[in-house]
Amino acid sequence: MSYQGVAIFAEWTGKALHPVSLELLSEARRLAEELNTKVLAFFISSPEGKEAAQELIKHGADEVVWASHEKFSSFLDDLFTRILVKMVETERPEILLFPATARGQALAPRVAGFLRLGLTAHCIAFEIDPKERRLVQIRPSFGENIMAKIISLTKPQMATVRPGVFPRAKAEPARQGEIKPFPLEEEELKSAITVLARKERPRPKIDLSQAKIIVAGGRGLGSKEFFDKLFELADLLGAAVGATRPVCHLGWVSEEHMIGVSGQTVSPRLYLGFGISGAIHHLVGVRHPGLIVAVNTDPEAPLMKRAEIAVEGDVRQILPLLIQRIKALKGAENAS
Repeated sequence: MSYQGVAIFAEWTGKALHPVSLELLSEARRLAEELNTKVLAFFISSPEGKEAAQELIKHGADEVVWASHEKFSSFLDDLFTRILVKMVETERPEILLFPATARGQALAPRVAGFLRLGLTAHCIAFEIDPKERRLVQIRPSFGENIMAKIISLTKPQMATVRPGVFPRAKAEPARQGEIKPFPLEEEELKSAITVLARKERPRPKIDLSQAKIIVAGGRGLGSKEFFDKLFELADLLGAAVGATRPVCHLGWVSEEHMIGVSGQTVSPRLYLGFGISGAIHHLVGVRHPGLIVAVNTDPEAPLMKRAEIAVEGDVRQILPLLIQRIKALKGAENAS
């Protein structure tokens, strides 16, 4: 049997579509146009997800394969895996993309294992080999120092994609598509997992992956106490706080703030980097920024070379002055 279509796993949070689902749709649409094929969305949710299924159509899906049941208000790894495997076996897409979220990273390797497929993790770009209809999967590799191009020898060609890598698909209210209810047997709804309780964990005020302004710091800030000044600056600017991997590993800030291959991918309009050298494993996480401002004592640092505005100087002197100046401007604005 032949394979047809570019499919995504559309993630349901229990309340709404995860924003990364719309990012996957934009890239799936682009790939599908190159391959002259359709876009499918594999969607598992509670019945409340009906409106979200329509949103997937409006944002680029030609078909939404929807498994709906009350049990799907909770994420059950084993149950979701069985359903996705059956969806893949039924629809047989050429390409299957998962978000590199906690759920996506739990499901993708399980599905690949059941179907004996290859899987490329944390991709940041894709190309199509038109002659062989192959998906060229691009991701940082070899200690995150080079960009590797990977081709799967199995189908569907599977990959996970980091949130924030691709732009969100734009809605077309008049767009038409098909929502296909996916049949479920009672036996298929059994799970070895029982949800005893749910507890929301504290999250940053502003979602880093969606932030329009980011102030980020590296080891050049010198200490946790000085890194904390970034939170003061972020409050003044309505920004999110980002960090490099070494800073997180030093315990100056939680890994939720990490930008780069091991953390989040961001596309802010304004990125302020303080004391960040800009190694490739950090810079690949800064996608499509509007304006980069870098402050560092080393003018040859990669981030300084990439920045539109590069300020050569000691961040421990410049950062407090910047905070002081913004406070003065805000005070004058409020007074007027």
